[in-house]
Amino acid sequence: MSNFKQLKSVQTQLLRSYLGVMIATLGVSFLVVERWVSYDLNQQFNDYLFQLAEAASQTLEIVKHESREHEEGDYNKDELPEEHYRSYYPKTYPKNERQQGEDDKDESPEQHYQSNSKTSGKLADLMAGYDRHGTLAIPKHHPLYYAQGIEWFDEEQELIIREGDLNVNWSLSKHLEHSSKILEKNKIRSLALPVFYTPPRSETEILSGYIRVSHVTEVLDVQLERLRWGLIFGSMVAVGLTAWGGIWLTNKSLEPIGESFQRLKQFTGDASHELRSPLTVIQSSISVLQSHPERIDPVDKNKVDAIADASHRMTQLVEDLLLLARLDGSVALIGVEKIPLPLDEILEDTIEFAHTAAEQKEIELNSSLDSNIWVLGDGQQLQRVFSNLIENAVQYTPTDGKVTVSLFTDTDNQTAIITVEDTGIGIAPEDLPHIFERLWRSERAKIERREGTGLGMAIAQTLVQVHGGKIDVTSKVGLGSCFWVKLPILKSRGFING
Repeated sequence: MSNFKQLKSVQTQLLRSYLGVMIATLGVSFLVVERWVSYDLNQQFNDYLFQLAEAASQTLEIVKHESREHEEGDYNKDELPEEHYRSYYPKTYPKNERQQGEDDKDESPEQHYQSNSKTSGKLADLMAGYDRHGTLAIPKHHPLYYAQGIEWFDEEQELIIREGDLNVNWSLSKHLEHSSKILEKNKIRSLALPVFYTPPRSETEILSGYIRVSHVTEVLDVQLERLRWGLIFGSMVAVGLTAWGGIWLTNKSLEPIGESFQRLKQFTGDASHELRSPLTVIQSSISVLQSHPERIDPVDKNKVDAIADASHRMTQLVEDLLLLARLDGSVALIGVEKIPLPLDEILEDTIEFAHTAAEQKEIELNSSLDSNIWVLGDGQQLQRVFSNLIENAVQYTPTDGKVTVSLFTDTDNQTAIITVEDTGIGIAPEDLPHIFERLWRSERAKIERREGTGLGMAIAQTLVQVHGGKIDVTSKVGLGSCFWVKLPILKSRGFING
């Protein structure tokens, strides 16, 4: 992989990691805030119900008393309320005409009650003679003021009276003697509160009855839904800002690395270019000496051959480094001149060149090539890819071995697949991840072939990637290796020339 692509890969991984951490943090924060606010709103809702129930509980004894009088028809309009009930809620009487202007004199009873059944009528009718002083006034500005109802029950859980615009159709629980209970059904939440009464001159509490306050939860659900949408919108904005910031931060953090890669590429290219001239002079001089063997002292012949071999290897290494320097970076993707090419013809030429080396080692070199498979690319670069693969297969296959080159398409006729399979020494599993690294060679490969540079597979991978393809290898030690190349097809079997 080129340095440019490695840098882009590192940048993408850093950005993904940064976004992953931020999204996870925002997600956890979203859940925590949503749960906490939901709990707080529900607690406020329950506290509101409890306060309403406590306010209503102060009137339970009076409601029971007045309901009993109305039910029995035993009410005397001129009779003052009993002293005990007057201490709870003082009964009020309108002034007669004679006393209307005398504020400091006692008022005479003047109040009319209409008979009501035990569960009919309104609280205002039942308590018309009492000054409520706003004890049961529900604050309409309260954020949870919405369809609600209050019910008074006696100690037998029989409904006495109901107030409000919400009717609850389920009965009270049988276990309410000691604590309140909250129940929610059909988006209606109700709180049932037992009420105890202490008779005069007694310290014993007696169960007087129950108060049930009910309220629809729709307003609470609306608030929670508004909260969730607000958190989602805020999270999306935060993710967007995080992504923008992450891209900026990764670009800034990788700028020094990119500059280092650029300087290294420039140095490699310059050094390779500068080395070509002296190496050319050395090779020319050695060629002249070898063309006149009579001028060479027999004692120095081996030294001259060693110098020629070393200069050849050095020249090859410099050429490979220069090629890699040119291929590194996005410029390589633009600089390659690509034309339609028949893969079978390129492979046939490459195999023909490799036949001599295969015959010298008595290796069987076979091919199975499908025709009319065309790709868009550079012929010399593709030939170098296939030449590296085939030459390696021949070099690392022992005598009487076999090398097979195949060309075919996938089932969708979208990809050309080239395989080079041998029966050579194979590659150890721990060495497979390093095959395409630059200047890397396994210890066994160094023994089998001393003249290698360790750049052939790196060059092949880079050239294949420049052509939009992939290259990989499978191998077993002692059984051989199989390199395969995948390239996008331009024209396949249905190609019609012209």
